[in-house]
Amino acid sequence: MLDTGRLAADERRAYRIFLVSLLGALVVLFTGVFLGFTARNADFLREVVLERAQSLFRQIVMTRQWASEYGGVYVRKGPGVESNPWLEHPDLQAADGSLLTLRNPALITREISEIASVRDDYRFKITSLNPLNPGNIPDDFERRALRSFEAGALEYWETTDGQAGREFRYMGALKTERSCLACHAKQGYREGDIRGGISVTFPVDRLEGELKKNVALVFWLELLIAAGTLAAVLFFVIRLRRQLDRVRSELEQAATRDALTGLYNRRYILERFVQEESKCRRSGQPLACALIDADDFKAVNDRFGHAAGDAALRIIAENLKSGVREYDIPGRFGGEEFIILFPGVRAAEARIACDRIRAAIEASPRPPVLETARLTVSVGISDTVCSRGAGTNRDSLDSLLFRADEALYRAKSGGKNRCETCPDESGSPDREPGT
Repeated sequence: MLDTGRLAADERRAYRIFLVSLLGALVVLFTGVFLGFTARNADFLREVVLERAQSLFRQIVMTRQWASEYGGVYVRKGPGVESNPWLEHPDLQAADGSLLTLRNPALITREISEIASVRDDYRFKITSLNPLNPGNIPDDFERRALRSFEAGALEYWETTDGQAGREFRYMGALKTERSCLACHAKQGYREGDIRGGISVTFPVDRLEGELKKNVALVFWLELLIAAGTLAAVLFFVIRLRRQLDRVRSELEQAATRDALTGLYNRRYILERFVQEESKCRRSGQPLACALIDADDFKAVNDRFGHAAGDAALRIIAENLKSGVREYDIPGRFGGEEFIILFPGVRAAEARIACDRIRAAIEASPRPPVLETARLTVSVGISDTVCSRGAGTNRDSLDSLLFRADEALYRAKSGGKNRCETCPDESGSPDREPGT
């Protein structure tokens, strides 16, 4: 017989492994989705700020190009308007006698940056590793960017902690144009050379704050969705487990129980027979066996019909179930024949229990289909005392059944509705059991 306890333990262990694996896979899935969303949002933020920086850089370059095409722009000198000390002869007398001073692209860039830093919260600066104006000396970020330009890059950016908090810093390479040679040819630059760059800086605290809020919102939403999904998965897995347990129980019932009476079937009884005899041999205890046969069952079927016969068998089965001890083993042996195994009991004690069951069957209430029927049973009982330490002996099992069947034959011959015991183990039955 299969070790159902071990099978159940193995099944529970496999179920736990499956459930843990499934939950682990869902956790990995949701974690991956969250990390992917977080990374995508970070990339999107970087793309947004980079596009803004590139747009500002292009606007500054176009402004410089416009100024370069006209050789710079003259503005009227007045309070706060100083001449560019790095230009030769920057001042000019206008026809009306007013004094004008030249604003070259580099100075235009600086002055626009000062206005932008006040009004639009961003600033930019033209610089190079070899500036004419000491005010254009690069800082550490700009120096790293300029060195990357020397290696062939055309743009460079970083997000750093700056004077306005978290700042995005971008720098684009600045090529030497023909109009720039007037000032920079003496530095050895030629048209098309990268002679420096323009850095753009603006704060990103607010954008990063919004990103963190979005990430936190997505985290809690995903946590709720994950919890709901896990709960649903657990619900369906537990429901599936219960359905499988029910199906398994039904299969076990079908394999070990008689469908009509609910008693153990012949196959299971014989398996238990082997087990119980083995236990008796280990302990030296007796084992009794009772064969029970419905009297005149064919007449019941012929007179009242097969439905009445089935009802009669169920009445006998119910009395067998209620009339034995918890550890006794009642079963249907075949047709209208039943069997009870009595572990640890001699035939005389088993006969007392069987007489009680026999009387209960005779006195049982009848359903309408059996109202006028007489329902009695005959019982044959045998026993054996196993030698301690001996192994299972198939001959002794057959002998126990044969002797119980012989006792049943005597009960039938003696008038039916009675119990008989086999007097000893030496009896040799002259017919097969169950005939």
